[in-house]
Amino acid sequence: MVAIVLGSNLTPDLRADPKLSRLVTDGRGSLAFIIGNSACRQRLLGSSIHWDRVLLAFEDGQPVGYAAFKHHLRGPFALRSLPFIREFGWLNGRLRFAAFCLSEWREWRYPFLLYGLRVSKSARNHGIATALLQACSERATAHNFKCVYLEVPLGNDRARHLYLQNGFSLLRRRWVPWPPVRSMRRCVESAS
Repeated sequence: MVAIVLGSNLTPDLRADPKLSRLVTDGRGSLAFIIGNSACRQRLLGSSIHWDRVLLAFEDGQPVGYAAFKHHLRGPFALRSLPFIREFGWLNGRLRFAAFCLSEWREWRYPFLLYGLRVSKSARNHGIATALLQACSERATAHNFKCVYLEVPLGNDRARHLYLQNGFSLLRRRWVPWPPVRSMRRCVESAS
């Protein structure tokens, strides 16, 4: 049985579990050239998660997936330079932190953005991604947003197909080639 839970509704003990933060921080793998491998991403971002911006999927009590979102100038991670400076040194840390911030800030043009979605390989094809997408749409509706936006890498046909099956439509290609993504949108029902 699958349960979708808003991260801020978990007990502090559960939120402190390194497995949960690793699940969420691993989702920024597309930025590995800026924020390093899985262990490095955990050190940089693991203690700065805004749990009220993360939906977690549990199957038989085990965390198997997450969806993170951004709205009202706040996403799933607090932007802090000190972990980057500690990890990479004063100059390289500041440069990597600036690049990470640019990546984060360019996404603020979307009113409500599905920031990341990931399901463990062992739990795929169980309907978990669809349940997370539905829960994310419900969060958008609860905050009176009309649409959920996302960006999907151009080469990720599997993800694009999943989003199309769940009511998202492709938007026009952007004229800026970096990062190589395609924007998608799903309109949601109003809460009022």
